[in-house]
Amino acid sequence: MTMDCLQFRRMAGADPQQLDAAVRSHAEACPGCAEHLRQLRALDARIFAALEVPVPAPGVTVAGSSASVMGLDRRRWLALAASIMGGVLVGTLLWVGGPRNSLARELIEHLGHEPEALVVTERPEDATVLDEVLERGGIRLRPEIGKVSYANSCEFRGHIVPHLVVQTDGGPVTVMVLRHERPAGPRSFDEQGFAGRIVPAGPGSIAVIGAAEADVGQVTADVLAAVEWL
Repeated sequence: MTMDCLQFRRMAGADPQQLDAAVRSHAEACPGCAEHLRQLRALDARIFAALEVPVPAPGVTVAGSSASVMGLDRRRWLALAASIMGGVLVGTLLWVGGPRNSLARELIEHLGHEPEALVVTERPEDATVLDEVLERGGIRLRPEIGKVSYANSCEFRGHIVPHLVVQTDGGPVTVMVLRHERPAGPRSFDEQGFAGRIVPAGPGSIAVIGAAEADVGQVTADVLAAVEWL
């Protein structure tokens, strides 16, 4: 059975230094999870470094007085406690927010590779091009989708996925059909001037991204009604 990103994060979070073959294989194929693993290992390194703070042996004086040693030790241990607590907080944020933020960030970064797609236009995509993209992505579209002005088969996280742009009253909206990304539930995000929504659909999910003023919720509902998985 193929490992998904949530399973990867659970297993990598348990011990990022000791990974079995399936976990390593997923990291090699998924850039987002590979970055998550790198952050986990960097966090481990910081915690281990904090735990190596030297503690003087009993009776040893430093800087001329036992009082100064006690003050120094206290400062070291407070710094150690702060480092550990900070590490726990960062780890929690990585665990809770990592999958969501990473996917949203990568989607927005992907839009930057094809800026010519996000233009207001009355011209629909060529029917032959659209059909080829849909067939390659294993989907069909019902009329509820509206006017598709751009269609391309793009590489995203190691897979070829349909990248569409739909014209709406709030401007052009990007639709990415992610057959290999299955979130636990709907997720919304607002980053870098874009509003987006990622929703489970079919065997994977669909991401809808538009400008802040776009009605992403309504477009998402229209897209879900229009996409037919093959």
